[in-house]
Amino acid sequence: MPITLKPLRIVLILISAVFFCFNSIAQQSNEEFVQGEIYVKVKSDYTNRVFKNTAATNVSSEIPDIGNAIAKENKIIENAYSPFFPVKDEGLSRVFRIKIKDGGDLLPLIAALKDNPAVEYAELVRKRAIIANPNDPSFGSQWFLNKVKAPQAWDVNPGSATIKIAVVDNAIDTNHPDLAGNMLAGRDVADDDNNPNPPNATFDHGTHVAGILSAVTNNSVGIAAAANNRVKIIPVKATRNTSNNRYIDEGFKGIRWAADNGADIISLSWGGGGYSQTEQDVITYAYNKGILVIAAAGNDNNEIASYPAAYDHVISVAALDDTDTKSSFSTFGSTVDISAPGRSILSTLPYNTYGSFNGTSMATPLVASCAGYLLSCFPTLSPDSIETILKFTADKIEALNPSYEGKLGAGRVNLLKAVSCQNSSIFNASISANPSSYFCEGDSANLSIPVVSSESFEWFLNGTSTGNVASSFFVKNEGNYTLKRVLGDCELESDPFTILHNKTFTNSPSTSNYESNYCEALQLQAIPAICSNYGPNQYNYSGPQVGFDGLEVSGPLPTVNVSNIGGLIDSVAVIVIWQKKDGGNYLSCGTPDGGGTPFNNELSFQLKSPSGKIIDLVKVNTYGQNAPNIGDITTVFSMNGATIAIGSSPASGNFAPAGDLSVLENDIPSGEWTLIAEDDALIDPLCVSGFGMIIKTKEPTTPPIVTWYDAVSGGNQLGIGNTLTVSTNTIGNNDYFVAAQCEGMCPSERVVSNVIVSSVPKLFALPVSEVLITPAQLNVVITAQTMTLTVDAQNLQYVNGLDQSGDAYNFLIANKSPDVSPVTICGENEYVVFGQGCNGTISWSTGETGMGIYLEEVTSNTNLTATCNQTWVCAPLTNIPFDLLTSLPNLNIAGSTGPNSNQDYYGQSISSSQLINGPSIIDYRAPQSILLQAGFETTSSAVFSAQIGDCVNP
Repeated sequence: MPITLKPLRIVLILISAVFFCFNSIAQQSNEEFVQGEIYVKVKSDYTNRVFKNTAATNVSSEIPDIGNAIAKENKIIENAYSPFFPVKDEGLSRVFRIKIKDGGDLLPLIAALKDNPAVEYAELVRKRAIIANPNDPSFGSQWFLNKVKAPQAWDVNPGSATIKIAVVDNAIDTNHPDLAGNMLAGRDVADDDNNPNPPNATFDHGTHVAGILSAVTNNSVGIAAAANNRVKIIPVKATRNTSNNRYIDEGFKGIRWAADNGADIISLSWGGGGYSQTEQDVITYAYNKGILVIAAAGNDNNEIASYPAAYDHVISVAALDDTDTKSSFSTFGSTVDISAPGRSILSTLPYNTYGSFNGTSMATPLVASCAGYLLSCFPTLSPDSIETILKFTADKIEALNPSYEGKLGAGRVNLLKAVSCQNSSIFNASISANPSSYFCEGDSANLSIPVVSSESFEWFLNGTSTGNVASSFFVKNEGNYTLKRVLGDCELESDPFTILHNKTFTNSPSTSNYESNYCEALQLQAIPAICSNYGPNQYNYSGPQVGFDGLEVSGPLPTVNVSNIGGLIDSVAVIVIWQKKDGGNYLSCGTPDGGGTPFNNELSFQLKSPSGKIIDLVKVNTYGQNAPNIGDITTVFSMNGATIAIGSSPASGNFAPAGDLSVLENDIPSGEWTLIAEDDALIDPLCVSGFGMIIKTKEPTTPPIVTWYDAVSGGNQLGIGNTLTVSTNTIGNNDYFVAAQCEGMCPSERVVSNVIVSSVPKLFALPVSEVLITPAQLNVVITAQTMTLTVDAQNLQYVNGLDQSGDAYNFLIANKSPDVSPVTICGENEYVVFGQGCNGTISWSTGETGMGIYLEEVTSNTNLTATCNQTWVCAPLTNIPFDLLTSLPNLNIAGSTGPNSNQDYYGQSISSSQLINGPSIIDYRAPQSILLQAGFETTSSAVFSAQIGDCVNP
């Protein structure tokens, strides 16, 4: 079933005209309340002073403290009784309905009663009206039975048990020829007798409802019903004979009576605006007795919640036309649970007549009839199971109602699918994701559902078929996935299953660049960053103040976007800064308070998580009406907060939410969090100026994982761990890439570790003019057994090793870096070329051996090679080239410089893909062109210049 937001609510009865009065007295004395009547519920420890044998109550003798409190407010009791007498429920037995003579402003009396230690709560009695719009009486076809596929359902499962459904309404003609066969004994709870029949033909609403619910079928008379004679009607009249036929005077008394007299289901085609704790208690009483309650959503073409439809444990029904589009009159919103045909519905009317009516009043008994038939087929189903089956098997209608997405419940009721899918039990299997529905981009999850039988499958992403027709498949993309399953007459479409990408990334590890000789062992190392960003982090709403007053709201709901936090949720706290002002409307938050006592009980708060979970923070009727405005209140909701006492005054502090925040544990933290604020009635706006989330996610239980790759993205994984042993068998630049991943986060960006592998021997040259040692010392180096070039912090170049006799030597040979191949000669032509890193002798292409050779005069291009004569543990290298160029060739430069290189390159033209490592000073000069190819790079500390010119006349 889709998870949707609670609607904005306004206290109004469901009639065609709405009148707005902008003062506190008007707010409690208009047509939404029964004039002059209140409910009072005494506390349980006061019960021992309540003695009564009938519904009638003598206030002065049975509940004297209540009488005294009323007298202190200069009010006179005209009548009092226990509206739910006799009742076995201890809570309902403590509710009294009291009529105050001459009525007037009862709000001060309500406030005084709430302060009385004997009172659990006190409230005005709300007026409830029937919800139907009659057409001109005319006969028509029962198109709606085929729309909900009732006849087809009868063929799939004929049902067996007899189900009793109570119709609580203004009156029911029990003698109608098309009803009598399915009628049980009933009650008139309004006039306290056993005659639920209408006093005249204007009391026609209940009879019309009863015909839709269970007109006798296959009797060659009149009409049929979806229940197909499997439902018997318990008629409960709840309107006095002397009352307006559109009002339901004792609807909740009727619900109590039906619950205590054998009803399996109760159908209610009436309602009105505004919440009542007494009414919710009666609904809960019926639910706790295992009774399913179904009620009309309303006929006001708005999102105002209608009660009893919007109470907990009630299925709220919206109305549709024959095209499955919302009927123009139907109420809609997130309190709606399901929809059904509600226009031009032909049914019975008093005194053996028929007619067509419009309304959610008509859609409601059709759903009740379907629920009754389903229960007849499967008598052990609980009320919650019946609701679940009807919702899961409803036909999706959002595509036909794009303006009402998420506001017409689960869809249009389909009795065939409900019966067929319960027969096959495929409706109760849910989609699962392995390993998770929350993963990093590039990863995937397997969506699957258990196979029950030989059903077929089709997966959709955001409403478009994926082409996958298996019971499972791997997904990578974010979005809402749905599954269509078909088995015979059972066709189901799952609720959307949301896949979200984790967008919190681990900080990159640190690593180094390396230099190595060919065939040497080398181990790379990376140091992962400390795993952090698990909170607690606070995220705050930064938008304008938002005003709420009944249906109206001054702007979008407050939201905060959570990001850059790792892992799944460990705990959350919610901060709301608000005030309830006396007087004004939703646009009055910036104006001064009226100075009176606002209706604090009208407000409610809910929290919606990024994954769609909705948690109650404060419910309607939590705060009392007995406190003036004190300015902004800062309420923190957390699991260790104090309980908000019912009827208490608003105050800042840390409080426990009405719902359970622990359901968010292991949920997704990142994304949009929404504060759903509501104000239950006009006047006295709720003003929300602040909203924040404090989120703590689960700390990692393992160190970060370090992974090595051969490419900056994609590529092959080379190893896992803080170190990686690499081969040095490839001469030149070798790049390795490393990433880290903390638990609950995505992998970091990959960082490069550059390894420069030098040939053996590694060759370099110095102009003789730059050599700082004597010819004798130079000869020692050239003829030595070993030679290594080292550099100190001042970039001074030293050669050291073992001389020809095995004695150690160490000479400062130059104060700048030597040149590497190719050496382009411009001017001086006397060079010495060395080779290092060889553990043996070096053979030169000139026929000489030693650690170096002296080139007395280089007047033409000279192409040397050198080979190290040593024992190799890998493929030996031979003929390592080294070029000295005197002409201006077309020069191609590749490879990389060593650190602190200082070299000039000359050529007719230069094409380079060289990596210039800093700190180095490199200059390119060419008379024709200089082209820097892909791969050319200079590090931040390198100095590079390029000029068009030549070495003679730059």
